[in-house]
Amino acid sequence: MKIKLLLIGLTFFISCSNSNQSKAQIEQEVLNLEKMALDKWAGGDPVGFAENFAADATYFDDIAAQNRVSGSEALKGYFKSLEGKIPPHRYELVNPQVQVYDNMAILTLRYNAKTTDNEPGPPWKATSIYKLIEGKWKVVHANWSLIKE
Repeated sequence: MKIKLLLIGLTFFISCSNSNQSKAQIEQEVLNLEKMALDKWAGGDPVGFAENFAADATYFDDIAAQNRVSGSEALKGYFKSLEGKIPPHRYELVNPQVQVYDNMAILTLRYNAKTTDNEPGPPWKATSIYKLIEGKWKVVHANWSLIKE
């Protein structure tokens, strides 16, 4: 009985340990994780972009994932298929916003890219949904779509 109570208390403590983070700290952490992923993408590493996806994550985009890609193995395969097709570029995040709800966070943003020759790429809008899993923020769903001007 004592062990059971200890385990329940420990589980509660672990689940509450991230409550020590302020909303602003969580917002910054999620934004930093997204920027690290986008730095890989902009460097021509689409597989690296997906490193922070959860095992059961889902994904859509306007490149070739117009039908949902589900699960880490399918995601790895999809992003592997894009290797060599994403030219290195610079990017700017426009008006990123993180909304925090307990163990979930929703990031929305615009992504404006420029080639190394300073030519603009097509503008994108994105939503990434993060969930706190075993103490780490992981992407559980992302959707990227081209902005139709």
